[in-house]
Amino acid sequence: MIKMEVVAVQLEPNSNHPLVWLKDKGQQVFLPIAIGNFEAAAIFMSLYDEPPPRPITYDLLRSIIEGFNVRVEQVVINALKEETFYAEIAFVRNGKTVCIDSRPSDALALALRVDAPIFVADQVVEEAGVPVQMQDDRDSVEDYLDLAAIEEDDPDQVTERVVALKVRLRKAVAHEEYEIAARLRDEIGRLEHGIQKR
Repeated sequence: MIKMEVVAVQLEPNSNHPLVWLKDKGQQVFLPIAIGNFEAAAIFMSLYDEPPPRPITYDLLRSIIEGFNVRVEQVVINALKEETFYAEIAFVRNGKTVCIDSRPSDALALALRVDAPIFVADQVVEEAGVPVQMQDDRDSVEDYLDLAAIEEDDPDQVTERVVALKVRLRKAVAHEEYEIAARLRDEIGRLEHGIQKR
């Protein structure tokens, strides 16, 4: 098994569907996994420390786990079958471990909230992993901003666009690409202003 961490949630440019990106501790490989919109938002909020105004399902689950003196030992993405990823969560209580099947998105959203380690089976990384060097080229401004067209009258689509742009903004700042960061910031501001006016 390979220990990995969640590094980003991003919309896939062609399909506009969210992806969660994992990276191994050795910085050698990425693992992108397609997830749902709700799960993407939940992972994004935990990853970037942006709590919801009220607890969501994963926050409730964390409270239940803590209330019953249960610990999440680890999360494992253990299989890939017909382009579907599978996972399990290992819970420990009174020294006894119980493994429960889970969707990877749910397992990751919980792992981030309880600070549990994330592992991926070697075979899954071999089948679906992307070498870091293939993703390491600097993107142009257009690459950062060029997402699929959205209906700006649709609040859900605008919110998803803002989430994606914020992820790209963090990446631009990390790479010290300040011109790109400024344009991303301006676009985020424009879209958020439009949301507030509604």
